[in-house]
Amino acid sequence: MEDITRRDLLHKTINSLIGLWVAATSVLSGYAGIRYIWPTEKTAGPPGEKKISFPIVELQEGGMKKILIDGKPAGIIRHNSKLYGLSLICTHLGCIVSWHPEEKRLICPCHAGIYDINGAVLGGPPPRPLPSYEVREIGDKVVVG
Repeated sequence: MEDITRRDLLHKTINSLIGLWVAATSVLSGYAGIRYIWPTEKTAGPPGEKKISFPIVELQEGGMKKILIDGKPAGIIRHNSKLYGLSLICTHLGCIVSWHPEEKRLICPCHAGIYDINGAVLGGPPPRPLPSYEVREIGDKVVVG
């Protein structure tokens, strides 16, 4: 068995601490990224409902309202006074897509999947269009589902 010098012990200790720091940083960054992408009840609305309604004034022209339908994120888009209801779960790997009103597209932040306002795939790796939801305007309310 060979003797370990102080210098070798110090190098091994420092390298071990750097390795632990890198591992911890990677885990925390991954967790923060997942929390950022996935909507919460606070940002998406009440969970578990199959039919949702809300006042139309909550949905501005060109905007999108995030909701949960049956526990899954969905977006209701109002464009040219027409309503579109789409799942926000990318059909590639399940990331949450976001609405870009200036481009009139939904874009997946994970692998750059691009969908049009009807949910059709315009580019990227998604294999299927986004599922859609029935959306109606009844009086001063929007009814989804």
